[in-house]
Amino acid sequence: MVKKNGSNDIFKGRTLIIATMHRKEKVIAPILESELEVHCKTVSDLNTDKFGTFTGEVDRKLTAMDTVKAKALAALEGTTETLAVASEGSFGAHPSSFLMSANEEMLILIDTKNNLEIRGWHLTTETNFNHQEIKNISDLKEFEKRIGFPNHGIILKTKEIGGEEKILKNFQSPEILRSKVLELLKGNKTIIAETDMRAMNNPTRMRAIGHAVNDLVKNIKSLCPDCKAPGFSVSEVVRGLRCSLCNLPTKSVKAYIYKCKNCEYACERAKENVTQEDPMYCDFCNP
Repeated sequence: MVKKNGSNDIFKGRTLIIATMHRKEKVIAPILESELEVHCKTVSDLNTDKFGTFTGEVDRKLTAMDTVKAKALAALEGTTETLAVASEGSFGAHPSSFLMSANEEMLILIDTKNNLEIRGWHLTTETNFNHQEIKNISDLKEFEKRIGFPNHGIILKTKEIGGEEKILKNFQSPEILRSKVLELLKGNKTIIAETDMRAMNNPTRMRAIGHAVNDLVKNIKSLCPDCKAPGFSVSEVVRGLRCSLCNLPTKSVKAYIYKCKNCEYACERAKENVTQEDPMYCDFCNP
């Protein structure tokens, strides 16, 4: 429990473990070391893939938030440290429009010394999350261009009739990738190419993680009006922002509930500089 009139100084000078095996520390560490004055490190024997993989070998069994918390706690196991950060990404249709793909990144900072959990979040349509069946080299070249290979990785999934799916990854060049595809095509296999969404092979996703880290820092620096503990941030949203055309409530957010996890103080704050929603997002005007 943080004492009354606490502050962000409770993190200064401490060691913070970044729970990753996909080099996320490259974007997370510089921001947190600068903003919180912590010393970041990773642990070499941490296997975050056991919580789920983007490549398909292991399904994620927990929610994104439960997964990110489990990662952070796993990073602290077997150490004497009490401060950890973890992230978890999700990809799929944008919550406001199924026609757009979106990348959602969640972060959590866990401080077992002060019994704190502080979260960061970022949702963006700037993602190259995609997949395509490959029937010839022209298909492959088109997919390479669309997702930005080789700066962004490509995963191949192949399957014979009645056989098990095989997953091939870590292609370093177009030549190696195309050679493997030609080999698979000769074997009459179904080939699906997917964007490699692992952070180390996807600079676009790494940028999204950076934005989520900045949101985490913003929330850390937001102090509770009552007890001054860090992490006074959004715990719930209030929907019902009214349409500017018909004035009926929409599904859009009109306010946020802020809550302190240290002392339980809570308050509602209206969405800044937004009083009406565009009719485009109204279920009545644009069903």
